[in-house]
Amino acid sequence: MRFFINLLPLILIVIILVVFINQLIPEYKKTIELAQKLNELNNKERDLNQLENIVNQLKGERAISSLMARKETLEAWLPREPKIKEIIFFFHTTYQELGLGIFPGANFNIEKKEKYLINTNILPVGTINFSLSFENVDLSKIQEFISAIEKSTRFMKINKLNLNLGEKGGLKSEIEVESYYLITSPKEEKNE
Repeated sequence: MRFFINLLPLILIVIILVVFINQLIPEYKKTIELAQKLNELNNKERDLNQLENIVNQLKGERAISSLMARKETLEAWLPREPKIKEIIFFFHTTYQELGLGIFPGANFNIEKKEKYLINTNILPVGTINFSLSFENVDLSKIQEFISAIEKSTRFMKINKLNLNLGEKGGLKSEIEVESYYLITSPKEEKNE
């Protein structure tokens, strides 16, 4: 019995150590994980601060600041997506303004194949090709329609124009137009 009484403090110390260690180890692991997350966040904050400094330096340059001021205009001129709905809306309103009736629609063909407007390092674009046809429309209205395409904020190019006299003497015409959209990440486009 005396042996048991002498062992009792040792047993209590062992039990307390086991409970303490069982409580301490998970908290220690949590502390290590939180320290790692804190280091990651500090690294991200440092990177963001560096980027912010670069942006602030670039804002000071006249060429960059003028481009940033014209960003909306550039996006309208050469958007980053095909935005076919905007093209259809443009043609629909142009038809109505010129009194050509209801826009009959067009055959759209979108290509993700890169084409370069300036040189092989500048402005990789995808193309949107479409054709429009008119029947029994005055030549002056077709000229106004072509003028509207040329004045459009969206960059478009007329590739082909066919004018023919129809069977009943009316003018039939077909216009093939090419529009563009900016490919912002050529590597992604090539992989698709």
